[in-house]
Amino acid sequence: MKKIFLSLLLITNLTYAENLSKIINNVYKNHPKLKAIEEKLKALKARETFETSLPDPVINFSVNDIQIFYKPFARDLELMQTINLGISQKIPYLPKLKLRSSVIKTIYDKTYYELEAEKQEIIYQIYKNIYLYWQIKEKLKVINEYKEIARQLIGFSNTLYSVGRVSQAEVFNANVFYSELLQKEVFLKGRLKQIKANLKYYANLNLDTLNLSLPKPKEISGLNAFIETMKNNNPELMSVKISIEEAKKKVKLAKLSYKPDFTVFGSYSYRDPFRDYISFGISFNIPIWAKKRQDKKVLEETNLKLERIKLYKDKYYLLKSKLEENFFKAKTAYESYKIFSQLLKPQTEKVYESIVSEYQVGEKNIFDVLKALKQILTVKLKLIDETVNFHIAYKTIEKLAGVIK
Repeated sequence: MKKIFLSLLLITNLTYAENLSKIINNVYKNHPKLKAIEEKLKALKARETFETSLPDPVINFSVNDIQIFYKPFARDLELMQTINLGISQKIPYLPKLKLRSSVIKTIYDKTYYELEAEKQEIIYQIYKNIYLYWQIKEKLKVINEYKEIARQLIGFSNTLYSVGRVSQAEVFNANVFYSELLQKEVFLKGRLKQIKANLKYYANLNLDTLNLSLPKPKEISGLNAFIETMKNNNPELMSVKISIEEAKKKVKLAKLSYKPDFTVFGSYSYRDPFRDYISFGISFNIPIWAKKRQDKKVLEETNLKLERIKLYKDKYYLLKSKLEENFFKAKTAYESYKIFSQLLKPQTEKVYESIVSEYQVGEKNIFDVLKALKQILTVKLKLIDETVNFHIAYKTIEKLAGVIK
């Protein structure tokens, strides 16, 4: 019996699974939200060309007639009678056009990083939910192992009770332990359904057919290197950083609003039987209301630039704080895993082996056996928890550093 119990308490080795990377690659290529992001980028690229082009020229048609109530269709009564066909084109101050093009390009780059952040969030959620899925599946395996142990223990206790070697209370506690395992199983299966619902949205795959596994936690280092990588790669931070450049360019553009825009126009006037003539010219705006318009616009854009500089600092310190938090979470998970796997697991197994031996010869009671069982169960579940805690923390670090794939 002792050998049966011990054989059911072996911890499954955790290995790398190729299936995980296949899932991520498939979702990265086919997820509808990511496809929508790609279409939005195409739209922004088209908008860049649209925003930097000249406005459409304006064609006008008009009739000059001072004899509208007397022979309205006659064209040979007065010199002032004409039919006019004209065209005009608005031409912004040329540095404005160039700077406006630069602003749109900056908006495109900023939006790209905003969308890249959303893409990385989806990939992160897939990893996180797969890790949680693995966690629940592994715990259910452990629970099933212990259910078998509990059933054998109940049968063995009933046999001993029938010959008067154990009390009814001991048999009862063995059944209580089995019921507690059933309760844990029900909770885990309910949680598994929630995780599957999340993964159905993110991955749209049937994970029951996949053989997922995770490697053991490992020692990590290089916090400062992660922070430096975050500065240059985190898409949220890059988006805010580029928004500062956008704001600076908008300040320059606002200052150029003091410069006039021009409208070039020309028209052809038809007169019958008199000679036709043409008209052409140029018009431009005069910023005489600068204190109420241009000055205020420059002030607005300057304040927005200062706002974004402060937002960048806030975003940087927030992301840095989260990165440090998860870095130490990963280190703690690794240290905890090492203690449980190298110290507590061997110790609890030895204690359990000893107690089972003594229980079989009547030197220990069922309460000692159940206590030892619960200790080993706690260690096995904790090993699973710390494995998942490590991988979620590490993936969070990768996401914050902007290198998650």
